[in-house]
Order: sequence, then structure tokens, then C-alpha cells
Amino acid sequence: MPGRNAVFVDSSGWIALLNADDRWHSRALEEFRQVLKAGCPVFTTDWVFAESGNGLARTSARLKLPAAVEKFSASPTARLVRTDGGLFRDALDLYARATDKSWGLVDCASFVVMRRMHILDAFTTDRHFEQAGFRRLLTPKPR
Repeated sequence: MPGRNAVFVDSSGWIALLNADDRWHSRALEEFRQVLKAGCPVFTTDWVFAESGNGLARTSARLKLPAAVEKFSASPTARLVRTDGGLFRDALDLYARATDKSWGLVDCASFVVMRRMHILDAFTTDRHFEQAGFRRLLTPKPR
């Protein structure tokens, strides 16, 4: 069980890290360095990587994704969660129940993983994670 210091990386986090043209890029680099420096276990799903690939497909950062997946997969502090039949069913159930939200199915799968693993922190710009009760690490800096 990962616990409180684990971090879940969402597609908006991956896109911000890999795409220098993303408005969150420098903030993402700064925050991710802190996550790595703290030695936090880092989680994501295969669906998140697929969504990230879709988001980067028409950018100059497209070719950075395969290397990021390889580096992530080789890291002893990283865990890639595969979306198997059980996770798919649980995500689909959450998606069906959350009729008052605009959460996507990939987000629902991420929320299920985070709850199962007791992960509170999400490396994301997506406010849906806050709606679901998690802490969003990529927020605008106070002025």
C-alpha cells in the first residue's frame, strides 16, 4: 500500500512535463523535481499514457512520450497500473454514478486507482481530481 506520500501522475501532468509549449511546463518541471527529490512513489495507468499520447500527437513533443514511458517503467519508484477487467468495470461504474460531474472514463479509472492505493496527491492540472477529493499538485502559484 503506497500511502500518503505517493503521487499519481495524470495526463495533464505528463503533457505539461513533456511539452515545452504547454503553459504549465515550467511549473510542472519544478513540482516534479520536488516529487522526485522527496522519493515519492509515482503511479500512473496505461490509459493515462494513452490519453497523454493523444494529447501530444499533434505537438513537437510527440516523440518524448515513448522515452518517458520507458524511463517511467524502468524506475524502481514508479508503478504502471494496467487497466484490467476489474478496474475497467469499477471505472465504468463510477462514470455511470457521477452523472452530476463531467469526469471522463480515464479520470474515473485514475480515481479508482488512487482510492485503492490510498493516494491523495495528483500530479495534474485537472480540477476534477479536487472534485473527487484529491489534492492537485499543479495549481497556479499565488501572486
